[in-house]
Amino acid sequence: MERISEFITGFLLNAAWQIAVIALVAWVCSRFLRNAATRYRHALWVASLVLSFALPLWGLLDSTGDATRQITKQRTGTVPAHENLMTAPNSPPTREAAAAESTPALGHLLQRRRQPVVTALSLSLALALCYALFILYRLGTLWRSWRRTRSLRRSVYEREIPRQMSTVAARCREALGLRGVPLVCSLKATTPVTVGATAPVIILPETFFAILSDETLVTVFGHEMAHVARRDYALNLVCEFLCLPISFHPLTKFIKRQIDRTRELACDDMVTERLLEPKAYARALVRVAGELVSPAGQAFTLGIFDADILEERIMKLTQKTRRLGQRAGRLLVVAAFSLLCLSCLTISTFSFELQTDNASAGATAHSVGAKELTDESSAGVSLPTEIPAQGGSSATQKLAASVQQQGLSSGNAQERAQAACEAGRKRMVEAIPKLVSLLGDDAPIQPLKCWDNGRWNPALETFKQPSPGEQAAIALASMGTPAVEPLTSALGDSNASVRRNAAWAIGELTNMRGSERANAVPALASLLTDSDEWVRMAAARALGEIRDERAVEPLMNALSDGSWRVRELGTWALGEMKEERAVQTLGKLLLEDAQVEVRETAAWALGEIKDPQAAPFLNQALNDAELRVRDKAKWALSEIEDSDG
Repeated sequence: MERISEFITGFLLNAAWQIAVIALVAWVCSRFLRNAATRYRHALWVASLVLSFALPLWGLLDSTGDATRQITKQRTGTVPAHENLMTAPNSPPTREAAAAESTPALGHLLQRRRQPVVTALSLSLALALCYALFILYRLGTLWRSWRRTRSLRRSVYEREIPRQMSTVAARCREALGLRGVPLVCSLKATTPVTVGATAPVIILPETFFAILSDETLVTVFGHEMAHVARRDYALNLVCEFLCLPISFHPLTKFIKRQIDRTRELACDDMVTERLLEPKAYARALVRVAGELVSPAGQAFTLGIFDADILEERIMKLTQKTRRLGQRAGRLLVVAAFSLLCLSCLTISTFSFELQTDNASAGATAHSVGAKELTDESSAGVSLPTEIPAQGGSSATQKLAASVQQQGLSSGNAQERAQAACEAGRKRMVEAIPKLVSLLGDDAPIQPLKCWDNGRWNPALETFKQPSPGEQAAIALASMGTPAVEPLTSALGDSNASVRRNAAWAIGELTNMRGSERANAVPALASLLTDSDEWVRMAAARALGEIRDERAVEPLMNALSDGSWRVRELGTWALGEMKEERAVQTLGKLLLEDAQVEVRETAAWALGEIKDPQAAPFLNQALNDAELRVRDKAKWALSEIEDSDG
């Protein structure tokens, strides 16, 4: 039931925004086609309805399939360590030149991106229940309409058709390329309607036989037979059932109305092209509307007055509008459909993935009997089986922990990294001691795609180089509060790799109050003078994420560090903290530091702080030898001016 509620709520969440985008794009495309044949606009709106149903469903089905795929697909090649440091969402834009070096491939642009949305199980179940009740109500409405249609169909009887009426009907059939469409009568009918997908009939009301004008008969028979020729009844059935699961959305009704509207206009076009002059057809429509009672539209019948747009139809028939030529019309149609398809392809790359609190705590995967997984791009590296760490029986949990412990102690570095990845994804809190002991494992590995899906993602996937130690650090960061104290203790370890990865992991701990990491601040500040450059860098980054004012003085002192990367990350941290006390020090760094990356980051930090005291430094930086520094200084000045109002 939990998975069903997640699926339904995720479908509603994605449909809510995707249908709105599809409707907007379809409306724009329809405006482009306003002077083209109406049948093209009808096809456009039908395609929009199909996509409105298919895209939200496709995103969820694809997400479900991803859950059973391997999550260890390798990336080819490695990225220099220093290029990974400033790529977090909150990092300064100091890599503009590097970002422009390559253009993303089409495959990367179309890569699926999912935004996890965590909600309470009770809310998910309530929404799913409301949706189920709504669908039952809509099914009841369609069932009543279907019963009325069946009752109408059963009430028909054959009646002698006047010769004039038979002649007109034969003429319409010939003009529209139809072999035979029976004309029957019913006392329940109030206006001519077409019923039936495989064996359609035209049902006429008894009062209709008093109308013997050729013009009127051609109008009625021509329009109804146009529905038959276009197979509108079957298409309308499909549209009704496609609307059913998305009928909760207000724009679904708008799309369906456009389908009905363009369907009637397309039938009018067929009649005026093959049977009757537009003005004569318009006069006959008005005459029929005055003599017959037009009922409310029903889901399973097609009548001459469906969509309730008689006035629009008359205006279209009587006004002279410039129609596009056949070639221009087809080119415009191709362009409109291409725009719609491209838009849908784009929005299909992003979807929301709903997760309940219970589901995110322990998801099920492969069976316990499976011994290993093989990475798709690794040469025979065996990986530990994916076993639920939470939920289920106590014996299953113990077996899962045992298998995970074996993986963390494997003699293969890739296996150790994968085991750390799985421990973090399953939030195996009992594995924290083993993960902490793994922090010093710097054995190089192929990069893992461990955190590309799910409700939590690290800001950086790697800090120095991909290793089991870094995977252990990310796994600990994903566990939140239970990992804070063990990581803080690890900051005093004699192994520099342990100190580095522990500091990085503390910075990666997200969705936490600052006070929860407060005890780590003094230890991190002391690491700013560590003998290892990478430890100092990790400490500066972590302090920038925590934003504790006790770190201001140590970070300002770090701006004189002999390593430019430490100075850069210290500058970034002060910018993240928006610390006004650092303006003078940052200004001096902006004008005097020999490293362009440091000067550029200093300009960014001053722009983030937005203190007017930084303006003199930034104005001088407009004369910097590097364009990137000058551009960042201009941006920072504009930020300060905007803040001053």
